[in-house]
Amino acid sequence: MSQHRQDHAADTGCGCDAGADGAPAPPVRNRFYPGKLMDVRHWNLEQDYHRQTAATLARLGLGPGVLCGLDAELQEDGTVTVFPGAAVDGHGRLIVVDRPVRIEEPYQPTDCAGAPHGQPVRDGTVAVRLCRHECGSEFVRTPVVDCEVREECVPSLTLERFLIRITAGEPDEVGLSEEQCAAIFPARPGAHFDRREQVADTVEHECGCDDDCTVLATVTYSPEGAPDLDAVTARPVVYSNRVLFDLLMCLAGRVDACCAGRTLPPRITALWPQVGAGATPATWRAFVADKRLEIAFDRQLVDAAFDAPNPWLGLWQLDHTGARRLKLTRAAGALTRVTVPPGGEGAAYTVELDGNGLLTQTVFVVGSRVAVSGPPKAQDPDGLAVDPDLVGTGLTAEDRNTLWAMAPGNAKDTGLAALIDRAPLAAVPPFPTGNGTQGGELHVFAPPPPPTARVATGPRLLRVWPQGGSRLDAAGPLHPDLTRFARAPHVELTVDRALADAATAEPDGWVRLFQALRDGDRLAGFRRLELGSGARRGSDADPEAESVTYTFEAEGARLPSAGEPAAVFLLQVRSSTASAVPPVGADEPTLPLDAVFVGTGLDNHTLFSIWSGQQSLSPAPRIAALGARSSVAVDLFDGDPGGFVHLAFEVAPQ
Repeated sequence: MSQHRQDHAADTGCGCDAGADGAPAPPVRNRFYPGKLMDVRHWNLEQDYHRQTAATLARLGLGPGVLCGLDAELQEDGTVTVFPGAAVDGHGRLIVVDRPVRIEEPYQPTDCAGAPHGQPVRDGTVAVRLCRHECGSEFVRTPVVDCEVREECVPSLTLERFLIRITAGEPDEVGLSEEQCAAIFPARPGAHFDRREQVADTVEHECGCDDDCTVLATVTYSPEGAPDLDAVTARPVVYSNRVLFDLLMCLAGRVDACCAGRTLPPRITALWPQVGAGATPATWRAFVADKRLEIAFDRQLVDAAFDAPNPWLGLWQLDHTGARRLKLTRAAGALTRVTVPPGGEGAAYTVELDGNGLLTQTVFVVGSRVAVSGPPKAQDPDGLAVDPDLVGTGLTAEDRNTLWAMAPGNAKDTGLAALIDRAPLAAVPPFPTGNGTQGGELHVFAPPPPPTARVATGPRLLRVWPQGGSRLDAAGPLHPDLTRFARAPHVELTVDRALADAATAEPDGWVRLFQALRDGDRLAGFRRLELGSGARRGSDADPEAESVTYTFEAEGARLPSAGEPAAVFLLQVRSSTASAVPPVGADEPTLPLDAVFVGTGLDNHTLFSIWSGQQSLSPAPRIAALGARSSVAVDLFDGDPGGFVHLAFEVAPQ
């Protein structure tokens, strides 16, 4: 077991537990009177009132993020260390890390319980996330009364701990995007501009909770070099009022010192093709198809410069056979790829490009060189030249001088084949450009799409019957399903290819069905039903079938009689190689079943307790809190082998 998985029996969940409409729940507190009986439910209510109100204020007032500490460092041996500190998660709950945590394999994504999930990331980015985790402690014996009196061990304390989770992919950057900032604070507001109204219309004020895990850092891996840790870009930080006040005072001082009464030169705010981290494989292909370059500025410019772009704007095609400067011709029509900010201006150019002659590793370099006297220059009386400064390639000054010396439209210079290896940078600074002074140089690149690689996948879960969130009722459209289930209670799993016979013959380790024990409108607990071996149909009967269905008959199901409430059933599918007989594919690649679906409102700790045999729930939640979601027309897989499915359905009396 890796060291970054903390002591726990189960995870508290990966998702947000807010309502579907995102509305906050009103507080409920005890009302005391002489002789009131304080049972478990009312004591829990007493705690929950103070915990939930504090969490709501923290979530909506402070927001999620790091309060103090929690520094992340990449060690020489490739491990990552997270140091002690405190944070607020997306639910407004406090998370305290009381000791340094060493992550042995930061490249290995994990699931909600900290167990490995998915393929290790060797070329790409992973996020190190801090999650809240609760676990019981100081177990005591207590009598349980249902059909018979017995004793069970229950925790008498709840430890509010933490868990480190690794997820693959780039997380969202913190803060407002450039588009949101531009919308809130336009360069030239109109006569009726109301900044308060603009902020209210642009910035969302949602009541729902945010992600319950806080990003502490990202680690980027590359086959060519050492991993790189970034503990700034995607790491949310909650600043105290004192720190915010000090920052505002520093900013006010800087504005007074350097910008009072000063007009900034025009800057480049957007460019097509997209460059650096903003580029995608689709960007490269769309640019090659459009053969069009678009550029936007934050001020109006003298139009004559747009008709003669060669002195200040260049586009080059680089590959391992040489370099060529492409010819640009001013294009008519509206801009379709970039957005011009208020008070700004843009231009479009047709690119003389032969898409048939491109190599798979072709790189496009965009450059702009502007002298202090221009062109291009602003239309305003100050006549300031454009400030294009932005370093976005690894090309040397000599390399760039060579490129600028090339005539647009000429044949490829085969002597410049080495430039493509120096052009790309790991990261390109964002727009807008500029260093505050007229003139300068921009050089950025649009990377090619990565080579297509086939990723091995396991069998995928396509459908479950009875459907999650369904109610088998004689008065509804699912009457045939009710008859079918009542005749022989069972569940069916449909996958896109066959599972190993050993897994379907012994399903106990990866699929289980439970029937709820009702206490009026509450869930007193769950009783496990025995599932028989999976009977297979699909590809055996029809060689052309694109799926295989396994039927697991359930023993011990009690169906309701007339006048009784509907029976509630809970299905869990836990696909992992940790199972004694894992649900892997029958044919290569023999990877675990890809099954992921959150179909109930139960947290992972409760689900794991039910899976492990705990029949009673204390306190007993209302059946409405089960929150069964429909599994119809949704993906029950996420592309990574393994996973966890839980869903619920009801069976009414016949």
